[in-house]
Amino acid sequence: MQFSTPSSARTINRLRVLNLLAREGEFSRADIARRLTLNKPSTSEIVEQLLQEGLVEEKGKAKTANGRRPTTLALQQGSRLVLGVELGSKNTCFTLSDLLGNVLRFERIPTPIKPDAQEHGLTIIKTCLKMRRITKTPIAGITVATSAQISNDSLSILRHDHWPWENVPLAKAISEYTQTPAILVHSMRAMVEAEQWFAGEDEKSFLYVNWGEHISGALVQDNTIVGEKSRFGHLPVLQTGLCRCGGIGCLETVAAGWALSERFAGTSVKDLAQSQDPKVVQALQEAAEAMGIALTSASAITGCNKIILGGGVSNLPDHYISLLQQYYQQHTHHSLANIPVVRSQLKDRSTVLGSVAVALDRWVFQRRMLQTMQGL
Repeated sequence: MQFSTPSSARTINRLRVLNLLAREGEFSRADIARRLTLNKPSTSEIVEQLLQEGLVEEKGKAKTANGRRPTTLALQQGSRLVLGVELGSKNTCFTLSDLLGNVLRFERIPTPIKPDAQEHGLTIIKTCLKMRRITKTPIAGITVATSAQISNDSLSILRHDHWPWENVPLAKAISEYTQTPAILVHSMRAMVEAEQWFAGEDEKSFLYVNWGEHISGALVQDNTIVGEKSRFGHLPVLQTGLCRCGGIGCLETVAAGWALSERFAGTSVKDLAQSQDPKVVQALQEAAEAMGIALTSASAITGCNKIILGGGVSNLPDHYISLLQQYYQQHTHHSLANIPVVRSQLKDRSTVLGSVAVALDRWVFQRRMLQTMQGL
């Protein structure tokens, strides 16, 4: 996009107006012009365009001390919907959302242990079609979040991190069958987007760790996501323990959801967290300490300002997280000891909401593009 041309300037200012209304509520035309330092004719032109598109609506007269009462405008949050899909290792979740991220419908189906790409892909398409049929409101786009290497056009899975899927044109097929634009996104990117959209995370440099069935991480620097394909869960923290990757002593062997569950005859981490069995308590303490070891190394390498833990295992009872935090503070370099290590407010909903956030950004608000422009 050539930002200096009049048409691109109007496009950018249209997005600025749309995001202002989405983030802060109702404004009059004059208020919008003042907040965004736009002239009144341009503001009126943009507002009329958004009204015609049905994205904005007039709400009524604002209260004023005196003089003419201006008409306020607000985002018409139900005018468009997005569909987020989390293709997880245990469940595949579908979330239909309005423009403010409010969940209108949620469905969950089991993910087979070793899903066949064609069969499970067809199940995903059928469920997307079902979600499309239940609403008369247009769906702006569909985003599928999964742990995979994704093609540059975001339409195909080149190679999945945990399944023998290669060159699977999943998003392309979804788009063709549903007649709705669709893209794929890495789960780590989706989780970071969720943190920024729905948890209000404003730190520009942080490390996000997905501590769930598997363990992965992504670094955010100056609001840019890097390292989402890192193998954080395979940092060596022990001298023993065979990992599914074939390595010895990986973080996943002691702290991942799959490893903890296997150690106790398939018991879920959620159930293990409530157990008072000394062996279970010891295993969870070891998992917390191992994560502390990994975070000590990661913070020293990345120099991040904050560490956020998301995913199902991060929802262990507070005393396990306190143990992790204590280990980190005691063993990290003194200059990094005050870096906060916190749990995501979104708990285990990060990927589900992340797929929604990516869809909202891609097809409606384009906030990441605006952030990039501000850094130019």
